[in-house]
Amino acid sequence: MKTVNRSFSGVLLGIFLSLLAASPRAAAQAKPKPIVLKGARLIDGTGRPAVENSVLVLEGDRVVAAGKAGAVAIPKDADVRDVSGKTIMPALINLHGHLGLSSNGADSVAGNYTQENVVKQLNRYLSYGVATTTSLGQDEDEIYKIRDAQHAGNVTGARLYTAGRGFLEYTGKNYPNDHRYRPQTADEARADVRELAPHHPDFIKMWVDDGLGHGVKIKPEVYQAIIDEAHKQHIRVFAHEYYLADAKALLAAGLDGFAHSIRDQAVDQDVMQKMKARNVFLIPTLVRDEVLFAYADNLKWLDDPFFKAGYDPAAIAMVRGPENVEKGRRDPDIVKYRAGLEMAKKNLKTLSDNGVKIAFGTDSGIPTRFPGYFEHRELQLMVEAGLTSMQAIVAATGTNAEILGGARTFGTLQPGRRADFLVLDANPLDDIHNTEKLSAVWQSGKIVPSVSAKMTSGN
Repeated sequence: MKTVNRSFSGVLLGIFLSLLAASPRAAAQAKPKPIVLKGARLIDGTGRPAVENSVLVLEGDRVVAAGKAGAVAIPKDADVRDVSGKTIMPALINLHGHLGLSSNGADSVAGNYTQENVVKQLNRYLSYGVATTTSLGQDEDEIYKIRDAQHAGNVTGARLYTAGRGFLEYTGKNYPNDHRYRPQTADEARADVRELAPHHPDFIKMWVDDGLGHGVKIKPEVYQAIIDEAHKQHIRVFAHEYYLADAKALLAAGLDGFAHSIRDQAVDQDVMQKMKARNVFLIPTLVRDEVLFAYADNLKWLDDPFFKAGYDPAAIAMVRGPENVEKGRRDPDIVKYRAGLEMAKKNLKTLSDNGVKIAFGTDSGIPTRFPGYFEHRELQLMVEAGLTSMQAIVAATGTNAEILGGARTFGTLQPGRRADFLVLDANPLDDIHNTEKLSAVWQSGKIVPSVSAKMTSGN
């Protein structure tokens, strides 16, 4: 009997030792090979000069090395891919967007705010190379479930940040599908912020604007209370604003960031000094101002194949249709829209030249404001305003990652950051329109479906 037991024990020991010996080999086999992209021009999102003939080393979802060929070691077992002639830059980060408000980019019927529709829009952003986006203030509480599901790895598309329900003035109209807060007193505002805070919004958005005189602005004592209570809850506050006077009052109240350009008059030294002193940023959203007259003026980007490839033809036909075009032409404020864009461009250049932090966002996702394409158009307008291509790219990558608290984890192509990047067929530093020449979109170290693939296939 003892012999049998010893034999049995020996068998068990042999099995154990075999498994122990095999496990490192199994682990090594399970671990994906490093991927090396070599030969491309590399724009890393920090503002440093582009690296010609670069090497980019990925392991899993991260960048582990990036630099000049010959200065970066290539792992022996790597999957090496020659991308000579291409340009690699970080994927875009949109700091001002909206989700769930339209099913096809143009309509605005009730019932669009569903998980299916929000996820569809996150994937559309990603297909255009926008790997991270924010939803600023018009979300329903469903957004928190979607965010949690994405953190758990169950939702694809652009990485999501949200302000949840935003704050604005009561207008007297009935908004059955609008869940924004409309506090009338400072006490109501504080209570609303305390109700919102347990959802852990990434920031708070409020509207401080009268719609070119057609609405009512939120009261200063109300927005002051929103800012004060939000800061007590360790939440930053961004504001929709238009007028220089409101921008000054919001800075005095402690605002953290401007969600739009100042568009009524030129910025002055007082605003610039206060923004720099407190590191307050500005999101220009130039394309948001352009789209207010784009369809009426039949701007040439409406025929851009890169635009048309990503959306339902019926949606494009809707915004280009005679009814919508004529409605735009009859808009009594159309002259103000054009003037507002020009002032926004002027102020962007002035603020940038004077060292104010410039972020990047588009206000896309509102019906007729197409998510994904608008981010590329925004880059073009920023360059038209006088920024260099590099400045615009840094705003849309490294700067936005910093504002979102992710400077060490995403937004730039440096060791330890997520491998979110675009492979382009041409150099955007030569012409910013070349961001549209997408060869591939990568998110977390993997190639994802892109609008460029759809254009190539003709589907």
